[in-house]
Amino acid sequence: MGLGKRERRFTIAIGLIIGVTASSMLVRHALKVKDEQASQKPGNYNSQHSAVGNVEFPSLPEMVKKAVPNGIVVFYEANRTSVSNNPNQSVNSWVIETSGSFRSERLFILAEVSPNDPRDVKFYRASEIYVGLKKAYSEDDLESLLTEEQYKIIGQNSASSEYIVQIRQFSPTDIAAALEYLGKLPQTQSVRPSSWVPLR
Repeated sequence: MGLGKRERRFTIAIGLIIGVTASSMLVRHALKVKDEQASQKPGNYNSQHSAVGNVEFPSLPEMVKKAVPNGIVVFYEANRTSVSNNPNQSVNSWVIETSGSFRSERLFILAEVSPNDPRDVKFYRASEIYVGLKKAYSEDDLESLLTEEQYKIIGQNSASSEYIVQIRQFSPTDIAAALEYLGKLPQTQSVRPSSWVPLR
């Protein structure tokens, strides 16, 4: 004897509930495993060694850990000039990959911390530089001077009209070199690192 219309609907509804619940549990489990794997990666905060170069770094200030929880320290450089171009300011610099379940949620953040005051922290997007051009020049003029292997124009700031240039190499030393190179181009009016504001 076959199932009636009502029983069939009930059976389908139960099947859907079981399917949605099972897939939700699998997704949660996969994300948990991914987070656990990230905590074992080179460069995790507890390892105190960078993912690139295995450079030993001191404990991150609490402000940095709070702003970028569970990140991966990709690069660390001590006692260097700030990318903000203040020659009198010496900083310790961490480039941190933010954690996120999906690739689109990840960023590379440069955290600069004053050795004298761990509460004096500045954050920048490590892989982006803002470039303002002189009036006579266009995006095409800038693009013609940039090598694809190192630079890519990814947009324009609508408020300031500055171009957003993505850099492929972004250790603190690489960021400083890119700022210097872009700043010396005859077409360039201004150049600055891209500030980043923590969400929390």
